[in-house]
Amino acid sequence: MKRFFAIFAVLALLLTGCAGSPSSSVALPPCFNSEAEITVGDTAYGVYLTRYAPGCWQVELNQPAAVKGLLFTVKDGGTEVSYDGLRFTFDTSRFPVGSVVAASIDSLDRLFASPIEVIEGEEQCLAAGKIGEESFTLSLSKTMIPQKLELADKMTIEFLSFDVIQTES
Repeated sequence: MKRFFAIFAVLALLLTGCAGSPSSSVALPPCFNSEAEITVGDTAYGVYLTRYAPGCWQVELNQPAAVKGLLFTVKDGGTEVSYDGLRFTFDTSRFPVGSVVAASIDSLDRLFASPIEVIEGEEQCLAAGKIGEESFTLSLSKTMIPQKLELADKMTIEFLSFDVIQTES
């Protein structure tokens, strides 16, 4: 039994690659621009995300072709959807439950709301925890720039670019 435990402990150390690494609490940038790929099931969505403040977003879909050009502007509890000169405004709380845009911005707003515990590795850093009831894993660069967010095996957001927007203090 002790041998099994020792083998399991060694495997766990090897698989995590971060065991024994220092951890720190990190506040993610409150405002950013990002090109990202959001994957839900077998569908990948290309998006341009801009977060101006909590609950204040601009999201443009560029993939797949069926949704290319849809632009969502979320602010002050309202959402405007525009496409090819047409506009429609609605209360943000009425976003369809399965909406990729709503799920993404809600998860990112919750994640960026407070500092997270990060384990520093040699090549990247990792954070894991819960956003509401959903578990998440976040991969970050050594400079604490988000690279990939995995949400409870339901959605993955891969940040292809990530630029921090400087705000006035």
